[in-house]
Amino acid sequence: MSYQDNLNLWKNAHNLDSKLKAEFEKMNETELQEAFANDLEFGTAGLRGIIGAGTGRMNLYTIRRATLAFMQFLQTQHSPTDLKTRGVVIGHDNRHFSTEFAQEVANILATNNIKAILFDKNELRPTPVVSYSIRKIKALAGIIITASHNSREYNGYKIYDEFGCQFLPVATDVIGEYYLNIKNEVFDLALNPDPNLITYVPHQIEQNYIDDVKAMQFYPNQPRNIKIVFSNLHGTSKDWTPKILRECGYEVIIVEEQYPNDPDFTYAPNPNPELPECYDLAIKYAKKHDADIIILNDPDADRLGIAVKTATNDYYLMTGNETAPVLIEYLFSHYKKNNTLPSNGVMYNTFVTGNLSDKVAESYGVKVIKTLTGFKWIGAQMRLEPERNLKFLFGFEEAYGYVLKDITRDKDGIQSSMVIAEACWYYHQQGKSLYDVLNDIYQQFGYYYCYTVNLVKKGVEGKQIIKNMLKTLRNEEIKQLNNIKCVNKEDYLNGLYNMPGQDLLKFYFEDGSWFAVRASGTEPKIKFYFVCVDNSTPQAKAKMEAMFKDLEANYLS
Repeated sequence: MSYQDNLNLWKNAHNLDSKLKAEFEKMNETELQEAFANDLEFGTAGLRGIIGAGTGRMNLYTIRRATLAFMQFLQTQHSPTDLKTRGVVIGHDNRHFSTEFAQEVANILATNNIKAILFDKNELRPTPVVSYSIRKIKALAGIIITASHNSREYNGYKIYDEFGCQFLPVATDVIGEYYLNIKNEVFDLALNPDPNLITYVPHQIEQNYIDDVKAMQFYPNQPRNIKIVFSNLHGTSKDWTPKILRECGYEVIIVEEQYPNDPDFTYAPNPNPELPECYDLAIKYAKKHDADIIILNDPDADRLGIAVKTATNDYYLMTGNETAPVLIEYLFSHYKKNNTLPSNGVMYNTFVTGNLSDKVAESYGVKVIKTLTGFKWIGAQMRLEPERNLKFLFGFEEAYGYVLKDITRDKDGIQSSMVIAEACWYYHQQGKSLYDVLNDIYQQFGYYYCYTVNLVKKGVEGKQIIKNMLKTLRNEEIKQLNNIKCVNKEDYLNGLYNMPGQDLLKFYFEDGSWFAVRASGTEPKIKFYFVCVDNSTPQAKAKMEAMFKDLEANYLS
């Protein structure tokens, strides 16, 4: 709908929530434009937006609209009996209104003869626990109210299939059409939920998840002699990751300021483990306690960030493209040592991840399959393994998301935390840190510097700026950057490598470096993924910075 249509929808609405109505009536023209110019859309990870009044914001009516649309889709896919008996698992994080939104979803489903399966007392749960539970109890689908690693102003709505994987566009495009056709009914929704259709995930399922994570250890009975500083960044892994680590024998020191489930994220305003400022408090704790490793989970616990102590007693923040090859080396070397490395093993990552992990995996004879951005694509590929005669070994995105064991079909920061802790302990026995292991890998395969440049462009005008940047890069020829010849350009808009289309461009250079560019599907920014290779990390970094400077001056201004 147009801006005016969206605006009139709210102006003429009956029974508008009093708080939203007050906010709406105070908006100036600029604020109205930003809140009503567009409808939220299902993107890389479902719906996500700033909390507040408007069709382009996360609020009670957006939640109703999304749930009614998803419900319509489910009713076309499943019988009334299955909907009533197998139902939909509903989880949520610690953000403002997440509890209320999750309850509203349950009430809508239960009003419409669909079983709604919350967690005990509608308490929050980590995203991987929700994904795990969907499969374990054989639910038809799942819904998670979360904005993952976004700042406190955001909330979101993610939908999962019966395999615990986020739905692909083949489904979300249909749901999106339903969504756009739902208008006035969200304001006058009469709910009369059947109390017998609001149930809860059994506690045993959650214990099964903990047991499955702990079973990933290679040395479960060895005493642990490392110290871990841990932060949940105010989020959902609070009662999960530290509990599991302690039960596995580790000394865990909590970053107390960031421990409470604070929706304002008082001590972590931007709770994204990719951001160095998230580690400031943890590093203070680590230096005080002489910790070996810092482990961070983002608010919905689908991501893992780490910082490791170096020989100079500093703490090195490892990126996703650095953590992944270390995890792969640890896992695959142990599979080989234990004679459990399959001949048909496969690892998944995305077109925008660095090359180093591929080289480590391939050195163990493991096949590498690339996918589009968004872990749903990796989850979808995992489902195809039986018909392809492949065995899952690892899946990850460069944005700090990993799955090491096929118990979840979305990123799992909890299982990743447990394995990285054991890897830290294992190499510690050999007198090495994880930073040393990373440098061993660099020496074997080359020094790859991977860096993502995020250009934030907010508001209606920002969206157009991002579109224009992508249009320029798509249409203009880049002959060289920093005097390095561009030898190939890939445009994924209409689909490549047996993958559907995505607004993604990738440029390759004659020295083995490359960069990819795409608009974020969850935040108002355009992302440039650089991978530069050279004889040392400082040289590769300098090359990357010079290449982006050239790109910015000649193609983005």
